[in-house]
Amino acid sequence: MMVVRVPVKLKVGERSVEVPALLNSGYGSDEPDVMIPVSVAEELGLWPPRDFRLEEVETAGGRIRIFSYPRRGKVRLILGRENEPEIECNLVVNPCISEVLLSDYVIDELGVVVVSFRRGLWRHKEDPPSTVRESASPS
Repeated sequence: MMVVRVPVKLKVGERSVEVPALLNSGYGSDEPDVMIPVSVAEELGLWPPRDFRLEEVETAGGRIRIFSYPRRGKVRLILGRENEPEIECNLVVNPCISEVLLSDYVIDELGVVVVSFRRGLWRHKEDPPSTVRESASPS
């Protein structure tokens, strides 16, 4: 089974990390949420948690507690060209995950267009229609 992962750069202040991010169309949000594992939160200086908002949310795996950092980060889609799309985002630390997840809101705002989930293919909305990118490898 293949999924779509895109390369992103997450930034909090002067700290940043480049990671593959899983596109999760089932992660519906009304805000620019990026869910990150504890390992990424550590690299960004957000773990151990401080100055956060503790929330309880319903996930496909049941109810969990997450650590929310509203508007604390930036996420940039790495396309290998100038003027890569970047937005301010909420960083949400989920101790139960092992990779970065992008919400439907963030997927749309970054301009990611899925060509095939099954084959792991995507393009950016400004790419020519003939451009097809392969899914990034998991980290």
